Amino acid sequence: MDENKNPSASTATQTPEAPKKVRRVGRVAFALLLILAGVLLLLQQFVPNFDLLTIARFSPALLIVLGVELLIYSANPNVKVSFDWLSALGCGFILVIVGCSSLVPILWNSYGPTREYAQNRYETQLQDQAYQALNADTDLKARIDNLQISVWFNHIQDGTYTLQDEDSVYLNIELQQNGYADTAAFTADCYRITQLMEQSGIPVDTYNFNSYSDPYGNGNSYSLSFLSSFFEGLSEEQLAQRVSSYYDYDGTSYSSSADRDEAVKAVLREEITGEFLETHDGEYPTEEYLTQEIEKRFQAMTSNGSATPETAA
Repeated sequence: MDENKNPSASTATQTPEAPKKVRRVGRVAFALLLILAGVLLLLQQFVPNFDLLTIARFSPALLIVLGVELLIYSANPNVKVSFDWLSALGCGFILVIVGCSSLVPILWNSYGPTREYAQNRYETQLQDQAYQALNADTDLKARIDNLQISVWFNHIQDGTYTLQDEDSVYLNIELQQNGYADTAAFTADCYRITQLMEQSGIPVDTYNFNSYSDPYGNGNSYSLSFLSSFFEGLSEEQLAQRVSSYYDYDGTSYSSSADRDEAVKAVLREEITGEFLETHDGEYPTEEYLTQEIEKRFQAMTSNGSATPETAA
């Protein structure tokens, strides 16, 4: 009976499929990036003026390498594709190192001692030139409490820095405290100082002038800022329109001298009334007496239209 059996019906086992090879996407890109990063870092160390930052901007090309690697592996049906996350992390780490290395020269040139030394050197030179220019008007020079020039480089340069046209030069001047009776007098000194700076060829871009009230917060305060290009062709009267004026009394600033004077007279009214009550057994002074006494004391404590601490006390 065994002879009648069909051989094709035998339960012969089928040959199992060969296992697919596993290919991890990212290893080739990581290896290439390691080689390229090493070459670039060596070039940065030994090649003068090598611009690593420009090359680092092509880092998105790594995505292209990953895409090509994925396409090649996916085209083979006998290959099982998986993503190598460890290689991806390694690529990111290498890119961070290269990116930071490319920024080091820029940060060094922008904030390093060479740049700072050059700025300080130019500030000292220009400040000396400014004081020399003021020798043409020694009375004006004597009214300056402080003169300071600040230089800021708006360009990045390898080696020794030189002052370029695109760089910024600021002139800050503090004129004598409480030394001006009105805006016109303050503007006249600012105008004359600017003329002397321009005539001397000092490359100032921005002028800042200030005159503060006295240390006790009494008097007139003025401030004025403008660009050198704005100054050209202006008269003193036109420049005076940009002055900010403040009128101080006892540490409080008022927008006008009239408001400040009213505040001073209000304080005097209280003082005079209190004194009169003490000396006249509680009797209140008349309005005429108060008006005359307030005006007399106000004139005594006023110097050039500004309340001063010496007389206010």
